[in-house]
Amino acid sequence: MKRLLLCLMIVVSVLLSANSGLFLGFFPSLSLNNFAVHDRDYKPTFEDLRNNFSYPPFALAGIEFSGDSYRALFRLDFRQDITSFLRGRSWSNFPIRYNSNTLYIDTDLPRVGFAEFQNDLLRFSAGKRSLHIGPAAYNFVLSDAVPFFEHIWIDFSSDVLSGKYFYSFFVISSDRSIFDSPRTLIGHSIGYHGESTRVGFVETNLISNTYPDLRDMSPFVIFHNNYAKNSNVNAGLFFEKGIGDLGLYGMLYTDDILIPGDRTSNPTSLGWFLGGEYGITGGENYKGPLLWDNQYALREQTLFEESGGMKIRYEHYHSTPYLYNRSFEEGKHINPIRFNADDIEGGGYLVINGFFGFPYGPDVSLDLIAVTFETRRVLSELRLEYIRQGSYRIDDYYGEPFEFDWYRLAEPITRSAKVSLDFHYSPDENQEIFLSASALIGNKTEFCFKIGYGRVFRFIRF
Repeated sequence: MKRLLLCLMIVVSVLLSANSGLFLGFFPSLSLNNFAVHDRDYKPTFEDLRNNFSYPPFALAGIEFSGDSYRALFRLDFRQDITSFLRGRSWSNFPIRYNSNTLYIDTDLPRVGFAEFQNDLLRFSAGKRSLHIGPAAYNFVLSDAVPFFEHIWIDFSSDVLSGKYFYSFFVISSDRSIFDSPRTLIGHSIGYHGESTRVGFVETNLISNTYPDLRDMSPFVIFHNNYAKNSNVNAGLFFEKGIGDLGLYGMLYTDDILIPGDRTSNPTSLGWFLGGEYGITGGENYKGPLLWDNQYALREQTLFEESGGMKIRYEHYHSTPYLYNRSFEEGKHINPIRFNADDIEGGGYLVINGFFGFPYGPDVSLDLIAVTFETRRVLSELRLEYIRQGSYRIDDYYGEPFEFDWYRLAEPITRSAKVSLDFHYSPDENQEIFLSASALIGNKTEFCFKIGYGRVFRFIRF
């Protein structure tokens, strides 16, 4: 009885000190676009997935417990089934079946659900949410272009005289039912975070066809030196530098480097980016309602945490043809996502392959220019991307003889440009008006205009 009372007192004290309760939201949206209407034999791409998730969920509901140092959240997002989106219902986010006006909700939920804890020493997160590393729009390790990851994430930091040392460790599991075998991505990074400089080293290990053991899971080792079977180890260096209102950042990420005398014949494969951001004006961060999945993203702590005001950025990315690749499908550096689809690709389960990090994958050169404006009530971004895509794809043959140059894009090269404008306005912290316009110009021309109104209701506050 005493133990029961003690547990009850602990629960009550937590609830009284928390900002907790139930929430319910709606975000109906309409779209005018010329997206292709596909038949049931179509195999969707990761770009289709990104287009689908550029729409907000029609409705959402959940419960949250949060305090000064912790947060636990369970959130159901009621989305249109991706089959309906691909087969002609992309004019809205209404969850109705593609061939009728009956209700049909994407049942692959929740996409956000996690518990996290943070203090001056560490940050811990476990559950399901999007993850992002670094200050750039994309990253070769982890990017929030992926809607969610099942993960465990731990950050440590220790103050020194001129800044702090940091160490991060994460584990991500992909859906093991797709290949009928487990796939686990383990990563860690270590570095120094000063007032105007941040530098570090990152290493990842993709383990396929087997579950990781304690040797794989040990945080304080060099994954490469385990020489383990069924492992694909990548590593990289990154930097950030603040010079007044100018921020510079970059990464060099290596899959393989062919060295004379090396036992492997895998070709050199790299990914790298360089970028800069200039703050034109200062301002507050956006305080709109939490209606979008990426608002729950866990982001690596960088030099550039404040996002308010007007900023302009430029970033250049390059991925060589053989980046992320291996000769067997399970070893490729991809993150397949399975959907319980209604009627596409033969019906039943649908699998869309994406990447853990850079969403365009290997054999790509990308230039990105963006202007953002952010205040307490307004968040907007104008973005232009110029993409050069080589002819080599992640599912093409990987093996000797490696016919393409390790660095140059494989001929023929496809060029395209994407321009987008997103605008969010929040009259208060419970409402948002959303406007979006985008266009793709290349081998095909696509356009999309979206408008939506969202509102969150909070009740039964603890």
